[in-house]
Amino acid sequence: MSERPDKIPTRIISLPGIKRDGTLFEGDAYVDGQWCRFERGLPRKIGGYRSTNKFLREPSTGLSEYTRNQTTYVHSGSANYVERFAISGVASSVISDRTPTSGFTADDRNLWQFAVEGELSGGVNNPLIIAQVAPNGDCLCNDEGGELFSGPLFGTSALTSIALPTGGSATGGIVALHPYLLFFGDDGYVGWSVANDPTDLTSAGSGSANITGQKIVRGMPLRGGSGSTPSGLLWSADSLMRVAFAGGSTVFDFDTISTETSILSPASVVEYDGVFYWIATDRFLAFNGVVREVPNLLNIADFFENLNMNARMKVFGYKVPRFGEIWWCYPRGDSDVCNHAIIFNVRENTWYDTPLPNGGRSAGLTPAVYRYPMACGVTPDEYAQAYDLAITVQGTGYTVGDVLTVVGGSGVQQATEITVTAASGGGHVHGATITSPGLYTTPPTNPVTITGGTGSAATFTLTYVNPYKFWIHEIGYDEVDGQSTRPITSFFETADICFPAQDNPIDAAVRAIHIEPDFVQVGDMTVQAKGRANARAPEDDGAIKTFPAVATNPAEQIVTFKEERRQLRFRFTSDTVGGFYQMGHILGYIGVGSTRVTT
Repeated sequence: MSERPDKIPTRIISLPGIKRDGTLFEGDAYVDGQWCRFERGLPRKIGGYRSTNKFLREPSTGLSEYTRNQTTYVHSGSANYVERFAISGVASSVISDRTPTSGFTADDRNLWQFAVEGELSGGVNNPLIIAQVAPNGDCLCNDEGGELFSGPLFGTSALTSIALPTGGSATGGIVALHPYLLFFGDDGYVGWSVANDPTDLTSAGSGSANITGQKIVRGMPLRGGSGSTPSGLLWSADSLMRVAFAGGSTVFDFDTISTETSILSPASVVEYDGVFYWIATDRFLAFNGVVREVPNLLNIADFFENLNMNARMKVFGYKVPRFGEIWWCYPRGDSDVCNHAIIFNVRENTWYDTPLPNGGRSAGLTPAVYRYPMACGVTPDEYAQAYDLAITVQGTGYTVGDVLTVVGGSGVQQATEITVTAASGGGHVHGATITSPGLYTTPPTNPVTITGGTGSAATFTLTYVNPYKFWIHEIGYDEVDGQSTRPITSFFETADICFPAQDNPIDAAVRAIHIEPDFVQVGDMTVQAKGRANARAPEDDGAIKTFPAVATNPAEQIVTFKEERRQLRFRFTSDTVGGFYQMGHILGYIGVGSTRVTT
């Protein structure tokens, strides 16, 4: 019988991805992780996120972006509003209220879709933002509402209503197939606009068809036939169809690709390099000429068993092409907001997941030009800010340009400031605007009084809102919120090292002696030996050991242990400001321990 070695060198590594399905002991992928992705098969910390300096009145339920001249214009729809702002770098403009003043029905169930389409007028193409809204939040099958609006893409004024044709339905959504706008909804209805005029749905050149029995809920542009033929994909509740320009009086042809599909939510459809991925009601699907299932052997059961199906319509997807990822954000457990993400790495062909920060995200997208993903938060800010103003008493003696400071409120971090924009000969205030919204724990009581300016006795009625932050992702490695910088906890946990389960089994526990960390590393990291005596034994967590980014003495070059488990795992954690890691080739030295199989 050969003598057992005192030290056995081994590489500390598992298969890429985080396995949630099945038992902890079964499988060779990493078994746990948070805010961790995989690149070249190795764990790497996910990037940080930074709040912009502007806030939305309500959580977004639909986003649109368009970049021109290094400025990205963002539109957001919510239960009661359409808001627009612009981002240059990470700084943002003032937020403009573009909520339609007529034809719009506010509803807590409202979900939005947006499209950008040109209106050709006098030989000039004028880009428009087209918005569709319907109270679809409770059910894919909703047949109420369905309203369309438009406005200049770079404008700030309220959007205006687009009239639907008689019998038309827009409860499902819209898609731009240049130079046409398609709108769709109940009973397989699809309508299209006049070419080069997305606001005209009734004149010659427009049309409609019923192409399936179920409601159509999503549309995406698709590379068509020869030349620049507009074509696209349409998802109904139970089928996938293709639409292609035919010309003549027909205008569009439709054909069915599959009648055996489903869709969890319209916002779950993500295009990645010409392949369309989405979540069905019980699996993950893709279209690349044919519909196919996307295999998931790591966490499909964990996803569907923990998804809050009552809030399924809030599920949304976006991509992070820099790392080959598709993120689907979803409400987990009893949460009614998207508080978790399941991630498919197309490049690595693996799956993992992570909790979402700050309570979650309500909507997100990855712009085509602007380099960072963006998302809206779900937690109202702790401070109230002024959004709307009405003149209650005009006062006397004021002049245009007077800056007035609001009095009152509690927990005042910054007082609201109002600037006079119009005044009569007697100094009566006829126009004013909020130039600084203020920050209050408890806002002032209306009508508010003011100080400053050249006049007296004016009062105003202000609407205060605890708004929602808008976040830019994949910036640095911290959470940056205003002047506050916080570390982001990121960790991963290896699969079990187990002598009895090896190809040449040894009936003994694994004794952890030391490891030689190998990381691209910023900031301190920790490592913890974990494990069990057997698959049914309780977890036994060892001491947490810290190792710095740069070793300054021999003792810091390795991490030593005095731990023994028959099923041994290691958890590595980064939790410092500026902290980052990408794992390399970690060497471990283990020994043969006791033969005891229970605790």
